[in-house]
Amino acid sequence: MKDLLHPISLVVATLGFLCLLRDVPTRRRDPASTALAAVFLLSGLSFLFSITPIWNHLDRVLGTVNLSVPLAQGCVVALLACQQVVLTYWGSPPEVARRRSRRWLGAGFAVIAGLLVLFALLTPSAPHPIDFTLYYAHDDWYAAYLTLYVTAYTIGELFLARACWLLARRSTRGSVRYGLRIVALGATVTLGYSAVRIGNVIAGVFDTSLAQWEGFAWTCGDAGAMLTLIGWLVPTISDLAQSLKHRIKQYRSYYGLRPLWLTFYSEAPEIELSIGRVDPAQRRRFRRISIRLYRRVVEIRDGRFVIRQYLDAAVRETSETHHQARGLHGQELSAAVTADQILAGIAARAEGAHPAPDQLTDFADSARQTSGPTDDLNALLDVARHLPRQPARAPHLERVSA
Repeated sequence: MKDLLHPISLVVATLGFLCLLRDVPTRRRDPASTALAAVFLLSGLSFLFSITPIWNHLDRVLGTVNLSVPLAQGCVVALLACQQVVLTYWGSPPEVARRRSRRWLGAGFAVIAGLLVLFALLTPSAPHPIDFTLYYAHDDWYAAYLTLYVTAYTIGELFLARACWLLARRSTRGSVRYGLRIVALGATVTLGYSAVRIGNVIAGVFDTSLAQWEGFAWTCGDAGAMLTLIGWLVPTISDLAQSLKHRIKQYRSYYGLRPLWLTFYSEAPEIELSIGRVDPAQRRRFRRISIRLYRRVVEIRDGRFVIRQYLDAAVRETSETHHQARGLHGQELSAAVTADQILAGIAARAEGAHPAPDQLTDFADSARQTSGPTDDLNALLDVARHLPRQPARAPHLERVSA
């Protein structure tokens, strides 16, 4: 059972660690993020050390039989402490969180030291990657070892379940609430593993065995651990999904503005912002979609400024009458009229035909209320959608890479 469930749990832990590792460099001053990444790393190592082929390989390489036991269980104790660090920083002021975190980490290291000392007092004669607990159930030193580990494990999981449930009630983010409740559920499920291991200690006293409960113990341990890891990942997955959604929207906006940008560029190629003088070390930053989209918006605004002096009031009135007859109104009407003004203004600039001063007007969408960059971008996209399907060709297509 162990060798069936542990690889699955190892995959979940590895994927979670890789997801979190991406943000660790940008959150170096966030102890909670670092501790959460450590949780996934330590969880993965605990599963890895317990898989039979890895167990046997470590025995041969390190020359100590069954050393995977304290290695794996030491990782479990450490990750329990790290989980408390995450919750402490999420739910307490930084000063309080630092003090409590040191206590949790100190307690974890003390338990790990105790486990190593008790393990050194055992007399392992042969590798037992499958039935290690059953084999040593009647050894007094192992009874002490298992009692220390199970006590720390059970206390850690109980504190984890309680803290997650309380913090979930206080959180204002839906993904954090759901994630913490899943963690609390996982911690509760792992208590089945604790119960069997406590039973192993008691059974050793009465010279009996709980061999038939080993499958249940590993199922509870692995299922609970997977639920816990998934719960910790829910906020991260939610953030990644939001980031991906935002990135897709940026790409769609970037290419949605292309017809409008080409329309201006065909008449005024000078609007293109040159990055030839940008430091090569910073050039990669300018290839990001966020910077490219910002450049495109700025260049379109420059294009509007260039042809603003060629906007004829007669063109605007004719366009408004035409689109009103088509049933357009409000922002859609102003966007359609602005598109017509742009095309007419570009044609007038090409011919050098300035309107009379008393006929000069502004863009129809100039009165549109925009409270932020998003509203401004949406206003430009509305205009772009009303341009003809075949936009004006750029005079220097090899330069059209913005």
